[in-house]
Amino acid sequence: MTYKLDNIPLSSFDALPGRSNQAFALEGMLDLPKRISSAEHDWGTSIEPFVQTEDIQLDGRTLTLYAVVKSEKVNAFKSACVACKVLSFDYDSFNVACRDEIEVIPVNQYDIVKAKFWQNNFMLKPITVTPSVQGEYMLDNFNLNKDFRIVIEKSNSPANTAKRIEVATTEFYIRTNYRGTRETTLNCAMLGSGFADLYNKMNQFQAVLMQAGTRTLKIKNNVFNLYFKDGITVNIAGEKVLSFTLKAVCL
Repeated sequence: MTYKLDNIPLSSFDALPGRSNQAFALEGMLDLPKRISSAEHDWGTSIEPFVQTEDIQLDGRTLTLYAVVKSEKVNAFKSACVACKVLSFDYDSFNVACRDEIEVIPVNQYDIVKAKFWQNNFMLKPITVTPSVQGEYMLDNFNLNKDFRIVIEKSNSPANTAKRIEVATTEFYIRTNYRGTRETTLNCAMLGSGFADLYNKMNQFQAVLMQAGTRTLKIKNNVFNLYFKDGITVNIAGEKVLSFTLKAVCL
């Protein structure tokens, strides 16, 4: 994988891609930021989700680059990070600002440099994948297994009944029929033929999640109406597999 600062490859700084806790030198390139806009309103008798296009505003995200740099070239490399406006790698580029501390760990003749970049204007990709329409594991009309090669490894009882909506009263509130929302988590893995395939599939999946309106999730014979607001942190285990926890609000 080739990484560049303002279109200048790391090799020009006598630097090599480092290794993070993940498979590549750049962390965060597949993370989905959380929503920063208000996601719902409690009316006392129901919870109204705010899921129109104008309601869905996403935060920025942190992209962390790890590099191994010759000790005498570290200052020049750090200066390039501070000045960097476009961080790129083989499959994408990002408008960034290096606003956080740059960490340097000396290792003999080389230093390990950890530079965090902030991508303020995160944009979802256009949806180009064609839905398969049917299957046992579905998100709207998309087959999770076939269209995204997503496997749900574990879920925490999405069929549970939500707790009642609490209303402040002078006496004990006795109504129990007005129920709120409940959160569910799905531990998922995604497979791909290579990293380019994984990168495309994950971006397509995130664009589907954050479309206007609520989503319909089908797990075998169970169907749930839900929406997403918490974002996703993706662990890239290798060129052909990644894992993530999907948090959803069930209505």
